Amino acid sequence: MGDVKNVRQGRRLSKAWRWPVGGLVVSVVGAGFVPVGGLLWLHLFLAVSAFITLVRMAHREIPFPVAVAQWRLGGDHPDVLRARVMTAAMALQQGQPGLAVHRLATTLPELVRALGADHPDTLAARNLNLQIRGEHGGLTDRHAEIASLIEDSARVLGQGHADTLAARYTRAEWLSQDGRTDEAEKEFKGVVAMATEHLGPDRDITLISRSSLAILHHERADGTPADKAAALDELATVVADMESALGTDHPTSANTRRLLTQWRNTHPDPTRPAG
Repeated sequence: MGDVKNVRQGRRLSKAWRWPVGGLVVSVVGAGFVPVGGLLWLHLFLAVSAFITLVRMAHREIPFPVAVAQWRLGGDHPDVLRARVMTAAMALQQGQPGLAVHRLATTLPELVRALGADHPDTLAARNLNLQIRGEHGGLTDRHAEIASLIEDSARVLGQGHADTLAARYTRAEWLSQDGRTDEAEKEFKGVVAMATEHLGPDRDITLISRSSLAILHHERADGTPADKAAALDELATVVADMESALGTDHPTSANTRRLLTQWRNTHPDPTRPAG
């Protein structure tokens, strides 16, 4: 029983925060052996400086509020693990993909150990990890990695689950980026069809996949006015549906509408009389 109790207490204090806590304890104890005077002040200055540095390093890996939650609930608690994944997503939103990958690298093994490789939270974290690393050159074969995740997600969550479709959307984007446009078009269409059937036509993943498909068609247009006009009309329909489902002020609606305006300014309506 004593061993089990010690293990649980160890998990309550994350590895990242053991250094500053340990350093603080050592500094306090060490101060008792330093004579009063200049040496004591030097000791305190060095101890405080080291403590601040260690706290910054620990906070970078696991933010303090999450560390507090881990102390209260334990490192294996699902809410704590989800919060750690959210800190990675926040780092990505703040333009720090390297920090996001670092946080996920320390969290994913804990998710697998505590919840299992097939747990939905583990699969979601894998998806986020692959998206970041795949976009920033951190994967040897990103297509093989995302295919493996899609297979696992479909097996555990189902073909029509939002996380499975999000992984398929990522694969379609990567295929398009790599110039494999025929495969990308097929994958986008598959996501649109599956998302419409299982989630509904007004869901984000459905609408975003439709907009990406319209963009792909625009990029593949052979340059004739008819092809450009068809792609423009396709995106215009998507914008209308986005504004109806998500609202005109939603970031996805606003960004897609901005792209549509850019297209219209670049490729005027060929049926409109000149002058």
